Amino acid sequence: MEKQNTMQAIGVFVAIAAAVFVAIDQTLPPDALPASAPATEFSAERAIEHIKIIAQEPRISGSPGYKRARDYVMSELTALGLTPEIQSATGVENIVTRIVGTESQEAILLVAHMDSRGGPGATDDGNGVAILLETARALQAGPPLRNSIILLFTDREESGLRGALAFIREHPWIEDVKLVANFDAGGLSGPSALTGTSPNNGWLIREAAKADPTLYAGSAFGEGSSDFNAFKSLGFSGYAFDYSWDRRIHTSHDNVGNLNPPSIQHQGYHALSLARHFGNLDSLEDPKDPNPVYFSVLRLGVVRYPTTWIVPISLIVVLVFAGVVALGFRRKVLTLTGIGLGALVLAVSLVSALLLVRALWSLLAKAPTYQVTYLGHTVNESLLMTLFGSITIALTITWYALIQKIRPTSVPDLTIGAFALLAVATVGFAFVMPEGSYLSAWTGLCSFLAVGYWFYSMRDDRESFSIGQLVALILAAFVAIALMLPIYIAGFMTSEVNDWALSIVVMVLLSGMLVPQLLIITRPNKWWLPVAAWVAAVVSLVAVLLG
Repeated sequence: MEKQNTMQAIGVFVAIAAAVFVAIDQTLPPDALPASAPATEFSAERAIEHIKIIAQEPRISGSPGYKRARDYVMSELTALGLTPEIQSATGVENIVTRIVGTESQEAILLVAHMDSRGGPGATDDGNGVAILLETARALQAGPPLRNSIILLFTDREESGLRGALAFIREHPWIEDVKLVANFDAGGLSGPSALTGTSPNNGWLIREAAKADPTLYAGSAFGEGSSDFNAFKSLGFSGYAFDYSWDRRIHTSHDNVGNLNPPSIQHQGYHALSLARHFGNLDSLEDPKDPNPVYFSVLRLGVVRYPTTWIVPISLIVVLVFAGVVALGFRRKVLTLTGIGLGALVLAVSLVSALLLVRALWSLLAKAPTYQVTYLGHTVNESLLMTLFGSITIALTITWYALIQKIRPTSVPDLTIGAFALLAVATVGFAFVMPEGSYLSAWTGLCSFLAVGYWFYSMRDDRESFSIGQLVALILAAFVAIALMLPIYIAGFMTSEVNDWALSIVVMVLLSGMLVPQLLIITRPNKWWLPVAAWVAAVVSLVAVLLG
């Protein structure tokens, strides 16, 4: 039996480690394509060649640097066989050009801003300017599109979106614009995420999911700030794409040496995919369908469903949980006291993790390295994210090991106690944060069903697990990790300093979802996993201190 427990522990541990790897990979941008990529493809390496010229110096509106970038963009567009023009308005010089559609004057407007603030602006928004140039080149190399593509390089985005507003109010082509896609960067790296859409975005999300296999999106994601806000406020339909890790924009750090090619590649995939998809649609009229709940799943696609399903789904999840609890009592594997202890352990884990993370940050924040902030963010955020995530996991695992030492409690009791809090969270999310309700709803449903199968098929020896039970629990763990770990990462990397509470809550809830799997891993030795987790936390702390 001891050998069987050890083999099962190793198997579950490897499966969870693999799920963590896959979930983290989902949050990373794809590999950059080289300059030798086919002419019809977007290549980050080709785009970066534009940035090297555009971002040699700051591009404050009206400055010599801005004029040199403007002239370069004009020459590149002309070399592609296009006819660019400068739109001169009061204090604004936009560049606009058009790839004429074969059958329709209706247009998709691709937008990026040319000006920069506080530095050379290699990513903010030399990235967007280069993306539009490389996208135009790839479009010109491919078959012509049915609808028109308008490229708009705006001035004065950094000072009140004035270039975008000038185009909306004064340029005659605005009458042809049916859809807007804006490309900006709020950081130096990270995945290119869909950070904003116009209201009633059901059709937009549906079509984007068809168009773009690399779409990284979720209705729980926050919205960014860019030229798109000017179009959105005046009723235009469309999208805003952004990457926002490492917030050293508006400084000298935003230079060519700190470019992240995969992030640029990800933005480029969005720009080219959307241009080709919408460029060949029969109609660009947005029917303004209601907002759905939506989220990306492992780069396999986007799941979406109407918000009217939120409450019914949450009700089903709670009913399934109640059924599992009833089954557990019927099979005599649950006790009220044990369930209460399980819920208490997870609650203590949550509170102690929040307090420990805050206390540790208060100490780290005194170091000179972390006293400088960039748009409310500090340096080495990815290291801090790893540190605080490691501490949260280590603390949670330790509490579960301690409760079994202090008062032995069955694995079913500890599991249902943790799941009870998740069932409550599912109801809370449905009403307080419906756009993020999918997190607890789908992880809860899968986990409750897996545990229900475990209870139903449980043998007399309640400490042993069959292959079927292990497979069910591993699949449930995979779903929980795939949905919740990316949200922890996205939430942490986009939150300002010391505003990481929600991410810590997500990590504790994820640990709670994995209680049966973690307890299977620790059966051969209850203390090896907590010790290993604390070692990982200490290693992360050393990495943070070394910076």
